[in-house]
Amino acid sequence: MKLGLPIPLMEMRRIERHLHLECNKWDTQVGDHKTLLNQALIINRREWQFLCQTAEQLAAETLRLESALLENPRSAKLLGLPNALWPILSDRQPQPRAMRFDFHPTSSGWRVSEVNSDVPGGWNEGTNLPLLYKPFYQELELPASPLDAWLNSIRSLASDGCVDMLVAPGFLEDQQVVLTFIRKLRGLNIPCRIIHTPAALDFRNTRERVSVIVRFYQIEWLCSLPSATNWKQLLQAEQIPVINPGIAAISESKRFPLTFSESSCPAWKTFMPECRDPRDVHAPDWDDWALKASYSNTGDRVYLCNTLARQQRESVIKKAATNPMQWIAQRRFQTMPVDSTSGPLYPCVGVFVVDGKAAGAYVRLSTHQVTDGAAKEAPLLID
Repeated sequence: MKLGLPIPLMEMRRIERHLHLECNKWDTQVGDHKTLLNQALIINRREWQFLCQTAEQLAAETLRLESALLENPRSAKLLGLPNALWPILSDRQPQPRAMRFDFHPTSSGWRVSEVNSDVPGGWNEGTNLPLLYKPFYQELELPASPLDAWLNSIRSLASDGCVDMLVAPGFLEDQQVVLTFIRKLRGLNIPCRIIHTPAALDFRNTRERVSVIVRFYQIEWLCSLPSATNWKQLLQAEQIPVINPGIAAISESKRFPLTFSESSCPAWKTFMPECRDPRDVHAPDWDDWALKASYSNTGDRVYLCNTLARQQRESVIKKAATNPMQWIAQRRFQTMPVDSTSGPLYPCVGVFVVDGKAAGAYVRLSTHQVTDGAAKEAPLLID
């Protein structure tokens, strides 16, 4: 795996303008820093096929384990699920399902840091960046489009009604994703509308039938809404498919690995670093561990303990000790860097799986070991 030759500045500006005007992607700059890398991440075909097959195995194991855990009342506490959520979860949920598995290259092979199974992002970038960079890498091939795979699944449920897109207000990155979905579906003559609260849903409306609800609203945020918003009715809806379904909260929890066994999850046990309840990590050993909040986004509450200043380290470990069910300790691994024109970058290759089939990737490259909101974005192309 390597980075390709850099694209000239003027061409990058054209790519950026196209993303702004045609692709509903406006966050190509954060503060003074460009988020787009001017180089594509290149992976050889055999390695890409390996990642796709592994992601499909992980997805199959995830679905089986979610259903099994739903039968065990102790799972809610072990996973750190919101208290109000567990009683209303059901495995009688519609397909499609979409997940994104975050792979990192290490000296001992690929490792998976987590699965994004609730409302995974990166659809726009995983589809449009390879298309826009491809003219500069004529000899390379495109991966499958995750956006096309996801929309085809939605379309299969939306043949005779409107698609409601539920998204939290005030988050530009989420609005971008939903507007991209809407633009694509309307291009297929499927009516859509965007809503910002479950209270806007009217399951009894017969004038404009809602055929499917796409929930791009993190489930832990939903659970904090007042009951008057009818968020429970949304997750319990039987007459209208809701995707992704509420059961995704089980695998979205970063404590999900605590439920793995060699017999039920051989792929997970192979590729996921060791995970422990924070109470099971001895104080002198914290340098070897990362702390993650049970529900966190884009690395916002992921801490490598050995990189923290003493005061922050003590504060984070104390938080985890006080509320251990809201945290997980994951054994540290070292992502191998790739050389860029601006120095070494640490790649995270998020492989999408839609309805059990791998479909493209969302690539981020960070200047440090944690992949967070400051990471660069790049396309994946196949050699």
